[in-house]
Amino acid sequence: MKAYNVTIDYIRAVLIILVILVHIVNFGNLYPDVKYSILAFFMPAFLIITGYLVNIKKSLKDFALYILRILLPYVIMVMGFMVVSLYLPVRDGVDEITAETIYRVLCITSIGPYWFLRVMIVCGILYYVAFTAFRNSSKLTQCVAFATLLILASQFTPYLGLRSAAYYFTGVLIRVFMDDISKVLKGNFWAVIPFFLLITDKELQDWGSLSIFACCFCFFVFTTWLSGLFRGSFAALMKYLGRNTLPIYIFHPIFTMMSKYTLPVFSFDPTGLLHTLTTIVMCVAGSLAVAYIMDRTRMSCIFAKKRILR
Repeated sequence: MKAYNVTIDYIRAVLIILVILVHIVNFGNLYPDVKYSILAFFMPAFLIITGYLVNIKKSLKDFALYILRILLPYVIMVMGFMVVSLYLPVRDGVDEITAETIYRVLCITSIGPYWFLRVMIVCGILYYVAFTAFRNSSKLTQCVAFATLLILASQFTPYLGLRSAAYYFTGVLIRVFMDDISKVLKGNFWAVIPFFLLITDKELQDWGSLSIFACCFCFFVFTTWLSGLFRGSFAALMKYLGRNTLPIYIFHPIFTMMSKYTLPVFSFDPTGLLHTLTTIVMCVAGSLAVAYIMDRTRMSCIFAKKRILR
């Protein structure tokens, strides 16, 4: 399993770079079709991987700690961006801070990319509840119970979208029935062809479409093949990024916002690609630097962690 976990690290590294890419405003303005094609599959792919990786074979105390380590960054960063949005242009920002606004943003709409953490929290809790409540039942019964809770939460509460839950659930199914994700992660170059044929069709870019499921698995297969080409320092860097997607995910919006003010420096490049590449490097390096400083100053405790970096 260790080798295949390395493959997952490579996949997560590519996905976190795509996360940064679509949040670069200038890139999205210059290449809207590329942006929307990436948006169509990269978060579903992340949800599948997340559902697979979550370990519910823990005591209630340990699992509650896992949830707390997602909840605290979520609340802190969302509240922080809520305050910032009063003074600076922030996507999904607010005009005023009231109890109703705080509840709506934290529990329903979120700000920026942080909705993903809320999905992790809700799905993780329901996953643990279903499999713990039916611990003596068959795997199929446990999965049916989990699916039922996901459907009920998405249909009768505003806290979870069914489409997001479906991708998380897919990852859980892989873990429960296949156990070893290597049965899915079979590298093949030719998977890139159906991937591009599907992802570039605007009519198929809906998360509810089966084509997005197909795109996710084509992406996994192609990226697994691609990771076989990684060597030396680049391979080590990609593995490191894959192991540390959480701090990059949490902190990168700070640096994508800052990148807007560097645009005049790159006015000589009409393609915007140099600015994009610089921003990606700035986001990765800056996010890891923030995490490193928090670890060194023991501020990681505000996220209920001894260390943020892995």
